[in-house]
Amino acid sequence: MSSRIAPAALSSLTLIGVALFLGFLSGRPELILVAVPLCLPFLWAVRPMGCPDYRLSHTVSSTRLFEGERLAVTVRLTSSSHIPAIELLEPLPPSARVVSGANRAVFTLWPGQETRWHYEFECRGRSRFTPGTLYVRVWEGSGLRLYEAYHPGTTAVAVYPRVAPLRHVPRPRRTQTSAGDYVSPAFGEGLEPGEIRPFAPGDRVRHVNWRASLRFGKLYVTQHHLERNADIVLMLDTLAQVGTPPASSLDLCVGAASALAGAYLARKDRVGLIEYGGILRWVRPASGRPQLERVLNALLDAQVMFSYVTRDLAMVPPRVLPSHALVIGLSPLLDSRFLTALGDLVNRGFDVVLLSVSPIDVTRMSLACSPVEELACRLWSLERQAQLADLRRQGLRVVEWHPDHPLELALEGLSRNWRRRRVAA
Repeated sequence: MSSRIAPAALSSLTLIGVALFLGFLSGRPELILVAVPLCLPFLWAVRPMGCPDYRLSHTVSSTRLFEGERLAVTVRLTSSSHIPAIELLEPLPPSARVVSGANRAVFTLWPGQETRWHYEFECRGRSRFTPGTLYVRVWEGSGLRLYEAYHPGTTAVAVYPRVAPLRHVPRPRRTQTSAGDYVSPAFGEGLEPGEIRPFAPGDRVRHVNWRASLRFGKLYVTQHHLERNADIVLMLDTLAQVGTPPASSLDLCVGAASALAGAYLARKDRVGLIEYGGILRWVRPASGRPQLERVLNALLDAQVMFSYVTRDLAMVPPRVLPSHALVIGLSPLLDSRFLTALGDLVNRGFDVVLLSVSPIDVTRMSLACSPVEELACRLWSLERQAQLADLRRQGLRVVEWHPDHPLELALEGLSRNWRRRRVAA
């Protein structure tokens, strides 16, 4: 703990010095008589004294939470000596917003007294931070001298992207051999009824369709479609972004990726993640609740890493990018290298879906409205629509998501188009 003269005391000392100087310069003794008594408190303030004796304990309500949730902070302060005034300040991350109480407090403590300081703040964006970092300032009774101390935090808190519920997700064109929620064209032990055919030796009696058998006078059986799962690989674009956290284009892509991961894992699919940017990072596809935590941890650390080097997806091992996987690209389409990577996957026979967050809406939210900026956004919108139309002509399934609309609404349009193609087929 370090001690120093308070800023207000330095200002008072400056005024006293000016008064003494003017008194000696002008020969006015009354100025000196007024200034000399004011120097006595400073002689009292510079005397050697012991440091204030107090104890701090910092606790938080949780160390893992999602965006939009609140974190409660409780600080216990105990003093062994009299402290006229003690100020505590806990800095918060940029994405935090205090909703109850305040992250700054001032107390007066008596020997043996214990006080509690409680407040809550809302975590509006994904982040990792260490709460409990406290800046302490203690004033003496005269207010001319103060002590300052720094107490670092020790408990790490992770704020994960919120997993929004989704009912409609892009449907994969290929399935795997494990059991899942997708109806396979192959027949076997399943729940979805398929064709009706005459009874053959080896068929089970429980598959007999008694209504058809009574109508035609001989036994018929109902064949059922198998239920299979799929491999889903989320490919996140971290080459560039627009906007400011927690509402940047990258944050919106991360939120969409977490929602898709939660929806596919709930369908018993295997979900993986590839972060395509200045470096290639990935999470191997797997299923279950632990996989959701691994994907969310990877999304929590996702950030833009620009590089002039173009990463080749051929470096990704086949176990991370299976040949029959559905690849969902999440990008604002600000860097053409991401489109080149998706085109390479299409040429290699992958089932690819592009979920593009509109960077125009993000830019409008972060900039002040003016005629020039509105005209630039309109021209940008025309160029973007032409780009998306060209991608659709190339056979790529494209979903455009405007952040002011729910993600469910954008994905529902893709599911509706898939059902139309299935009926036409």
